[in-house]
Amino acid sequence: MKLLFRNLFWLFSMGCSVVSQGWASEPLRLLTEHNPPGGYRDDSGVVTGPTVELIRILQQRINEPGQIELMPWSRALSVARESRNTALFETVYTEERAPWFKWVGPLKIYTISLYGLKHRLGSDPAKIAFPGKLIACNYRNSATAEDIMKLGFVEGRNLVLTGRAGDCLNMLLFQRVDLIAVTEHALEEFEQQIQAAGSELIEVRQLSERKRYLAFSPDVSDERILRWQQALEQSYRDGTMRKLYQPVFSEPMVQRLERFAAKPKR
Repeated sequence: MKLLFRNLFWLFSMGCSVVSQGWASEPLRLLTEHNPPGGYRDDSGVVTGPTVELIRILQQRINEPGQIELMPWSRALSVARESRNTALFETVYTEERAPWFKWVGPLKIYTISLYGLKHRLGSDPAKIAFPGKLIACNYRNSATAEDIMKLGFVEGRNLVLTGRAGDCLNMLLFQRVDLIAVTEHALEEFEQQIQAAGSELIEVRQLSERKRYLAFSPDVSDERILRWQQALEQSYRDGTMRKLYQPVFSEPMVQRLERFAAKPKR
């Protein structure tokens, strides 16, 4: 009888272990947006970009299968908040968002500023009144839009919020808006497009330093989060991130991430 109970207990334990392992290995749903050059859909329909490729390398290193889906930011944020076993990148960390997710990162550390066309705003940003008669443009549901609103811009009056990357730049070129937010790693690309159109960008005001993360749904286990964090930091130390980021992003940003990974952790 005792042998029978021991065998039944062993079978029960094995069954629980299998269920537990199967649950832990359930593929994550990875969400991102069209945000070149970090992530975008190429001409063949493949989601790619240096940040996307870094995430794929981390998936391989910690055996985390899962497809990367690309969708508009507002929708991706909504899906990530309402779904389980989900990760959203590149998500800006804010105090408001902090309890929504479990955070792995940073994936990027960078500055972001408001820019306008020099021939419209003049060459002296100190003389520009905020908000005055200016019209600003940014992504809907973005942390940067919240910063712009703090300067006195209001949606429907002097703030245009869009759902697609590139809309604000086009509206600036067509002189429908006066200000757009540009990150330091996208500045060179924006300047080239503005110059090709016969204009010149001028920095009007720095908004903030930003940190972007992988934001996991709260149901993802802490052990799993730790594996992602450790793999990410290792990619900063062993040169993997630098190899992917250096051709596209600024050297100061690459160095910020390397310094972050080199700091002793408590």
